[in-house]
Amino acid sequence: MVDFLGTLTESSLGQVNGLTVTLTLTVLLVSMAIWSVSRPSRFPPGPRGLPIVGSIYDMTDSPEVVFGKWAKKYGDIFGLKIGQRWMVVLNRKDLIKEAIIKKGAEFAGRPDFYSAELFTDGFKDIIFSTYSDTWKLHRKLGHTALRHFATGKPLQKLVSSVYPKVEKELAENDGKPIDPRLLLTLIMYNVLSQMCFGKSYALHDPNVKEWMQLNDEANTKFGFGLAADFFSWAKYVPSSGPRMIKDITAKMQKFIKSELTQHRQKTYDPDNISDFYSMLLKAQEDAKREGEDVEKLTDDHILQTLMDIFFAGTQTTVDTLYWAFALMSENPGIQKKVQAEIDSVVGRDRVPTIEDRGTLPYTEATLYEVMRYSTIGPIAMPHSTMCDTKICDYIIPKGAAVVFNLHSMHFDPQEWDDPDSFKPEHFLDEADTVRQHPPSFMPFGAGRRSCLGEAVAKADLFLIFSWFLQNYIFSKVPAKESESLINLIPKTVVGRLLTPYEIVISERRK
Repeated sequence: MVDFLGTLTESSLGQVNGLTVTLTLTVLLVSMAIWSVSRPSRFPPGPRGLPIVGSIYDMTDSPEVVFGKWAKKYGDIFGLKIGQRWMVVLNRKDLIKEAIIKKGAEFAGRPDFYSAELFTDGFKDIIFSTYSDTWKLHRKLGHTALRHFATGKPLQKLVSSVYPKVEKELAENDGKPIDPRLLLTLIMYNVLSQMCFGKSYALHDPNVKEWMQLNDEANTKFGFGLAADFFSWAKYVPSSGPRMIKDITAKMQKFIKSELTQHRQKTYDPDNISDFYSMLLKAQEDAKREGEDVEKLTDDHILQTLMDIFFAGTQTTVDTLYWAFALMSENPGIQKKVQAEIDSVVGRDRVPTIEDRGTLPYTEATLYEVMRYSTIGPIAMPHSTMCDTKICDYIIPKGAAVVFNLHSMHFDPQEWDDPDSFKPEHFLDEADTVRQHPPSFMPFGAGRRSCLGEAVAKADLFLIFSWFLQNYIFSKVPAKESESLINLIPKTVVGRLLTPYEIVISERRK
């Protein structure tokens, strides 16, 4: 009897212990699920999302489309959670400018995305690194270099040096269908390589073509990031994502490192600083000689800064011009009006120069409208808060990711007449003067994290676009006139980027 009771007691205790463990685990899981969707105090309203994963499965379309729908439901400021990361989305000009300009220091950080950490060797670049003394130093150096080597006559010389190569290429393809993306990439790669290393390339250099392919691959595969960007534990799970980013990064760095090695060994002259890399090397040498902290100017930091110039400078300018060529072929009336203005002011016997800006209002307005209408970066590079801060009486905690929906500014019907139409008149006032800074236009960002190369990009775009329109006509491929090029925006990449297309670029006869 005692043995039976003892066995019964042990069995009962085992059942009780098993039930306790099950109940404890259940309570923990339920608590974690509730905690994962519990919003911080006075956090902006927004989609509730699912436990643990948040609103990741609600992103069923391009971010600007989804955010536009949520803005109509929750307001111009709303908050959500993606995995473990709280995020705030700001829409339309008033809220975006309040954060970027009025409270710039509070919103100057960058989220510590794992994909960006891999891509930048531990945040040693300008674009992805957070707001710090090292970041300020490299941004200052970059700004100084661009001012010295890529403005005014130096920039004019860099861009003009590529024109003969382009003329030869287009003469061989006159009247034939051509995808202009490679041509545009070759132009910008030459401009940037001369600015950074004092080196020019043949238009069909195989290294340049591979760089373009790597740029496209990086944008396609790296654009949406990794699971570890939103779930910290995911970085410890073996997967193809991190390997893919490391592989692309290594290939892209190979190009730059090759140039750095040759330049440092063969052409660097500290008494003759004629390019960006020489300037960075000189700054590094001066810091060492003066006994300053060189941890901010390591070879890795220099490499990453140059990578930023190449990656961002090539990609954004090429994508904008790619849109411009498509839009000119889609709008022959606008194209003719631009050409008539250039013919009247510049003529056909000299190339357009930097000094022509301000005398070609319709041409400039057309370029600005290309930037607005294309909005190749509809969602600005995410920021993060450096401290607890407030917007519209909502509290945004320190470290929260903050996203600016620039598409909501550029297509706001309260700010633009017929925003869905391509109209250069959007950037002309009643006196036909260019509106360079409409209040709801921000293609290069603003404030502390504004695009470092904004002035250079605008000048590049003006010089290249006006030269092409002065000398060439863009038209659709015969038998494909009814097909719309500007609707070719895939959802497999981040940004409003066009899929490959072909047009005819014909020489304008004098």
